[in-house]
Amino acid sequence: MAQVLVLMSSPRKNGNTDRLANAFIKGVEENGYSTEKIYVNYQNIKPCLGCNVCQKTNQCVQKDDMQEIYKKMLEAKVIVFASPVYFYTFNASMKLLIDRTFAIEKTIHDKDFYLLTTGLAPEESYFRIIKDTFQKYIDCLRVGGNRFVDSILGFQTGNKDDLEKTDSIEKAYNIAKEIKINE
Repeated sequence: MAQVLVLMSSPRKNGNTDRLANAFIKGVEENGYSTEKIYVNYQNIKPCLGCNVCQKTNQCVQKDDMQEIYKKMLEAKVIVFASPVYFYTFNASMKLLIDRTFAIEKTIHDKDFYLLTTGLAPEESYFRIIKDTFQKYIDCLRVGGNRFVDSILGFQTGNKDDLEKTDSIEKAYNIAKEIKINE
């Protein structure tokens, strides 16, 4: 069981978002905690059917890779959403995952959440929508005790090596080094 679960939705392995996630993971692991990264874009995740069966059973009727992701989310102490920004918010694969967590919203509790994101936008204000969306998502997890702890924004990162021109990698690493997990 990983103490820190990183849900990475960029389709580009070793792209800006992935490298930002790797810096975070490095800090977490140097801090003595276990991690797992799931490449969401490469999972078989079907769209939510909106059937609401999960609200009675706490289980989704669809059988796909979300079943394993649910288990890992419930076991982890810290959950990191790493997504590039497409048109001011999450990309489609992360949005699928977010929608499907409706099935476990009543059972996921006492988690610390972090947001790692990169995008071409020229300044931090362009990331307001994704940050607000993420906060609202955490607010929807009904049981409580869930916290949106921090975000690392890699703006002006439209090209492959742009992330290294920012202080985002260092920030991600340093924030991860400060994580304290209560067992």
